[in-house]
Amino acid sequence: MIPELFSFGPIHLHSYGLLVAIGVASAIYFVKRNAQIQGLKPDLVIDIATVVVLVSFLAARLFYVALYFEYFLKAPLEIFMIWKGGLVLYGGWLGGLLTFYLFALSKQISFLRLLDLFVPAIAVAQGFGRVGCFLNGCCYGTETELPWGIKYAFLAAKVHPTQLYESLFCFALAGFLFWITSKQPKPGVISGFHFLFYGVGRFFLEFIRGDQSRSFFNLTLPQVMSIFIVTSGIILLLKAYYGYGSRSKLLHRSA
Repeated sequence: MIPELFSFGPIHLHSYGLLVAIGVASAIYFVKRNAQIQGLKPDLVIDIATVVVLVSFLAARLFYVALYFEYFLKAPLEIFMIWKGGLVLYGGWLGGLLTFYLFALSKQISFLRLLDLFVPAIAVAQGFGRVGCFLNGCCYGTETELPWGIKYAFLAAKVHPTQLYESLFCFALAGFLFWITSKQPKPGVISGFHFLFYGVGRFFLEFIRGDQSRSFFNLTLPQVMSIFIVTSGIILLLKAYYGYGSRSKLLHRSA
């Protein structure tokens, strides 16, 4: 557990914040590269990425605050201490999807093609973010006797490094999505596979998460949301392969 990498007077470098920043920078790099390869306007893509990142972080934080409302009610200033961790991934997803939709609607761009452009890079960002969780000591797993179990000072026994499990899974998923992207599939296929595979992976990883409470038919809230994510992925894939109509352009080429 290394929540703080170093400090120099009032300057503190937190591992979680650093890894999240690396994830965001990597995601923007991949999105910009893919946009250039496809002959899309890089400036417009970067504008979209910037807005989506800001809204996603805000939504992810608000969901976290809502989950632990009683705690933050007693310590309201900690709402702004995001460097300590405390983001709900699915909250960020919902905020990001809404932003994508509104942006596509305002620019008369195909929502699915826009989403397909971003989701492989989002998986990369998630992978780095979970490494940050591992160093920060949040999102830990259930107790285990396996040799790679992690001992945190605030826990009585070794636990599964679920953060690293998910990180490796996200990087592998990103690689698969980039490979699918190279095949130039129909709109919605890349997003469909992302939702399907991530939702399934997250659903099963939650069974060995030690920091989540179970209330919905003995399932955690992320597991319930994973069911909806998986369903959305299946619908997108069925629509892409069996019910997709016109192939509208995503973004116009630069003049």
